Amino acid sequence: MIIVLNGPLGIGKSTLAEALTESIDQCAMLEGDRLVAVNPTPYDELEHLHSTIELLISHHRRFGYRHFVIDHMWRLPAELADLRRRLIAIDSELRCFLLTLPADENLRRIERRQQARAIDEREFELRTVAEERELLATTPDLGEPFDVSASPQDLVRMMLRRLALSFP
Repeated sequence: MIIVLNGPLGIGKSTLAEALTESIDQCAMLEGDRLVAVNPTPYDELEHLHSTIELLISHHRRFGYRHFVIDHMWRLPAELADLRRRLIAIDSELRCFLLTLPADENLRRIERRQQARAIDEREFELRTVAEERELLATTPDLGEPFDVSASPQDLVRMMLRRLALSFP
């Protein structure tokens, strides 16, 4: 199974992806932001990301990994459709979730994250999350809504239940 987590900055994509990966046997996490963090920036960042994900899933499959959790922010249905098209060819069990959270809690999470960082990116992150939340609110087909207001452990249970997988 391939699980895609979509959502705005600071909503908890990486936290949930990590918790799911730890809870699903033979599972690998692919963090989209890290996969595109190369220098120089690719000419076509989305093509670079999607082809890298394809390559890594095929590679990890050869070493026995069966499940994958991918997190990133896809902004348009066509972007997500391209990823789905590529991944369905690898595994027909693909689920995409759009993580949701009230705006005030999203901002609190960004603030907590900033307190743990050496570089102050508060202004950038607040501007980015506002833009991303506005875009997501007006764009359909970016994944099944999944509220991430609960604790990571509860979210894993809810997600695994929704995916019809058992909790360890």
